[in-house]
Amino acid sequence: MSLANLMRVAHTLDVVSIVNADRSVRETLTDVVFSAGYVPEPFESADGFLKSGRRSITSCLIAEMQSSAMSGLDLVHHLVASGGAIPTILLTDHFEDDVTRVLQAGLQFLRKPFERSQLLACIRSQIMNRNYSL
Repeated sequence: MSLANLMRVAHTLDVVSIVNADRSVRETLTDVVFSAGYVPEPFESADGFLKSGRRSITSCLIAEMQSSAMSGLDLVHHLVASGGAIPTILLTDHFEDDVTRVLQAGLQFLRKPFERSQLLACIRSQIMNRNYSL
């Protein structure tokens, strides 16, 4: 494959940004996203993601609902307020506390632990909805 063809293919791949402070979780999510044919962009924090300049190419964002600095929901609110909303999947293990806020915001979430197939179905759904609304 020529470099020009490789570049064309790279521009058609969907980027999935992953924001999670836990390195092992971030690496696992990165592996799942990559193995499904997406381009993973892992970040340790919401601040790191925001400063990276990668949000303009992100097709789907996966973020941890609970975080010591900026929660996934706070990150989404920040993105919306700045005019850069991204289809987002929030991960949570405090289902009862978070579900109402997440659903009110119209976001998709996964309760931990979840299956690989559930995550991939959510990613496909978010990317398809993003592409449909463009």
